[in-house]
Amino acid sequence: MGPLAWLAWATMAVGYWAPWIDGGAAGLTFSGFDLVPFLVFFQRAGYGPLVRERLWAPVWALAGGLALLVLEGEWPSRRGLRWVLFVLAALAPLISWPPYPELLHPLSVEGRGGFLGGLMAMGGILTLPLWPSAWRRRLALALPWGVLGLTGPELVQTWRLWTAHLGLSPALGWGLPLYTVGLALWLQAWRRTSR
Repeated sequence: MGPLAWLAWATMAVGYWAPWIDGGAAGLTFSGFDLVPFLVFFQRAGYGPLVRERLWAPVWALAGGLALLVLEGEWPSRRGLRWVLFVLAALAPLISWPPYPELLHPLSVEGRGGFLGGLMAMGGILTLPLWPSAWRRRLALALPWGVLGLTGPELVQTWRLWTAHLGLSPALGWGLPLYTVGLALWLQAWRRTSR
């Protein structure tokens, strides 16, 4: 896999942990990763509808993207590094699991989506070596659209609830546009290799 795909993945990774919502104060500025746990408070207050677990899709996509890069790249002299990265990619979806002690009850209302989604993402990544290369490339091309389809509506709903119930007009942080640029670069990189 070429350097453009790796650049795309790195851009998405930086964008995910950078601010997505800038609430004007440190306590109200959230990265993509921080946004999901914060939205628990909206759910507890009965604001909705909101399926906050869909906002884990970008991190699951990062894990799957890394696995695809590892499997489709040329690694003539770094076979060990290749499999270390693959194992890291397979374990990365665990980041969406609820923290301890909530992990003792993973199917609780607040932790179920992250737990089951992370488990499915990890299972999917572990099966990728069995897939034909053409199928993996199709999955790589579908990845940005899947992320946008899952995450986009929830971000719009989050923005609406934030404005309506917190009485604040948050600004768009620089992380979300950067993550989106990463998705576009990813699509371009995989289109080149699929011809």
